[in-house]
Amino acid sequence: MQWLSRTPAIVPDHVQVALSQDVFAQNAFSKQAAEDWKKFLLMRGLELCPGGRLVILAMAKDDNGDFGYRIVLDAIYTTLINMRDQGGICAEELERMVIPTVGRTRADLLAPIGVDGCFGGLRVEELEMFYGEDRIWSEFERSGDPQAFGAQWAAFARASVFPTLAGALNRGCAASRAAEFVERLERGTAARLATKPDRVLIPLAKIVLVKEE
Repeated sequence: MQWLSRTPAIVPDHVQVALSQDVFAQNAFSKQAAEDWKKFLLMRGLELCPGGRLVILAMAKDDNGDFGYRIVLDAIYTTLINMRDQGGICAEELERMVIPTVGRTRADLLAPIGVDGCFGGLRVEELEMFYGEDRIWSEFERSGDPQAFGAQWAAFARASVFPTLAGALNRGCAASRAAEFVERLERGTAARLATKPDRVLIPLAKIVLVKEE
């Protein structure tokens, strides 16, 4: 549910719209996120049996509208700019690179719910907004190893979002170029994170939905 069904706009000043200052991109992503959330609820409502429950754990935004992951995302974007400047990727490829994930606020999650407390036959039984533990930071506090901190967060980013960014490379490029792109992006992201380790904010939402009898 945190991945959008499509990328609704270019994000001209970052790879994550939550850290963008572009109003057009922000509005386009917010609209797509609202549409996708409604569709998600409707489909789950069709699938669940009466009395059935669905538990969701997803990325969120906190009460201040903060998506979190700032130092990781900034390290990724700064590395991509450096790769562009060095000729590793072209400007058009960087322009297409965006991570189409969203975090929703409490208000966003409850927006489709009607006055009767239901939507698509589903009722929200529980909604909890909280911060997840940054276990990589906890490990850094024990070890004091900044290189390990950077490497672990970069590895997480490689597994979760680097393939999406590599998909923006020009069509027809050799698989070896995509592999080199991912390797360079991981090394650069790790190195930047290692220069100034910090706790990563991880806003999460837990939702329990019940299919009405």
